[in-house]
Amino acid sequence: MDRSREQPVASSGDDDATIKLGQGSIVPRTAHDRLGLSTLEVNPDLVVVVISHDCDLVKPYEFEPHVELIPGQSIGELNGSLAHGRNPRKLHLEYEQDGMKKVLELRAIKKTFVDKRLLIDVVPDPSAVLTKKGIQILQGWLAARYNRAAFPDDLNTRMKPIEKKLRSANPEAISGIWMMYDPEDNHLSDEVPYELSIKIVYSTIVFGGKATAEEYARELRMTFERNFSKQGLQRSIDLRDCEAVADTVFSVRHMLDGYKQWRLEDLSLKQDPPGEYI
Repeated sequence: MDRSREQPVASSGDDDATIKLGQGSIVPRTAHDRLGLSTLEVNPDLVVVVISHDCDLVKPYEFEPHVELIPGQSIGELNGSLAHGRNPRKLHLEYEQDGMKKVLELRAIKKTFVDKRLLIDVVPDPSAVLTKKGIQILQGWLAARYNRAAFPDDLNTRMKPIEKKLRSANPEAISGIWMMYDPEDNHLSDEVPYELSIKIVYSTIVFGGKATAEEYARELRMTFERNFSKQGLQRSIDLRDCEAVADTVFSVRHMLDGYKQWRLEDLSLKQDPPGEYI
């Protein structure tokens, strides 16, 4: 998060004026030059999104002097593997521009700060907006980047044969794959399996979400059976249960019980140690 691009601002009596932008607001092009954003991307499709939390935006300048932004760009086609927060470094998100649906690409490394006083009189771009669902996806992507679970090295290695199946989950219907494993050791001897429980969390607002998740859970159980079971004995990974659960049922209690969200880019404790995320 680079503060080096901030522009100098003269002190004024507007320090405590209320900012009109909210999290997920798109900054109008007319404000890009004053923020120094025109130098970030030589791109006519530049789109700048406010990512500071609403609570921080309304706090007095004395306590929250900066606004966090993320410059992105409008692109032609949505990549499913980058949608719905599946990739912690890059996000593809649908938004509306002049009443037409478009795709926005955001890269986490591009986040930047500007002086809040530069945005006091700026209103959200009325011609470019994120939908409510889009803002929720953006919020989840921002939060997940700092809360990613790091799975044990040995468990990651043992799950390699089923990664393709894990990646095939329908992102529209399935909002997350959550796993609980035991033991939590980073390295196990070959003869000791990880005991694994999986919750396929589906969206209750997507038509057919439950059926899609239940079918996916069934296919995933079969994939585990083919790869990790021999003559009725579990090798490497012992899948204890794999079931579809509504997003209205899956709760903080499950997380406290030890469930962690599995993401393709959540690698190991060895490869991506906690605290080193950008």
